[in-house]
Amino acid sequence: MSHFNRSAATWDTPQKIQMMDTLAGHTIHALAKRLNSENRLDMVDFGCGTGLFGLAFADFAKTLTGIDTSEAMLDVFNHKTAKQPNIQSFLLDFEQPDTPLPGIDADLILSAMAFHHLKAPETVLGRLKALLKPNGVIAIVDLDKEDGTFHPNNDEMGVKHFGFSKEAVEKWATSNNLSLDYSIIHTFQKNDKSYPIFLAVMTPVQ
Repeated sequence: MSHFNRSAATWDTPQKIQMMDTLAGHTIHALAKRLNSENRLDMVDFGCGTGLFGLAFADFAKTLTGIDTSEAMLDVFNHKTAKQPNIQSFLLDFEQPDTPLPGIDADLILSAMAFHHLKAPETVLGRLKALLKPNGVIAIVDLDKEDGTFHPNNDEMGVKHFGFSKEAVEKWATSNNLSLDYSIIHTFQKNDKSYPIFLAVMTPVQ
């Protein structure tokens, strides 16, 4: 059983809730020109987990689709959203080349603290791009390059990358023909160290 399936029932700790709420707040502020409760968007939350990040965008969503590889995490997500018919979820692994893409046309694809768990983030980004409407946006929130101390146990927690440098994110964007707006939106303090968090906003190059 994966770390995320084991941890799903107790995932939503006050610390994680506060962390994801903080990151969602910064992301909503950065995307303010695109987010308008009068003109709601079709959204995807990739690596949605229990929904701590993506559900913060519900007021701006016409539809919201959570995608994750953990069935137990999605059980929690689905329980939270059971009375919201415009929210759905899919159990999908985008790193498996034979995984079919869901029939989604997204205005906005969100992903928070999920890409460092991917073996091939650049390839997955290309698959996410295929879900976008022509003027759609991908917004990725994740760790800046760190020394491997952010997580208490990298192997057990499925960590594949110790964050990402700006240059790495630029390479993802270039190889997938996406423009990039990159910024550091927050810095977490733990282990007597600072861990910057980036927001990468990507749009297809026309």
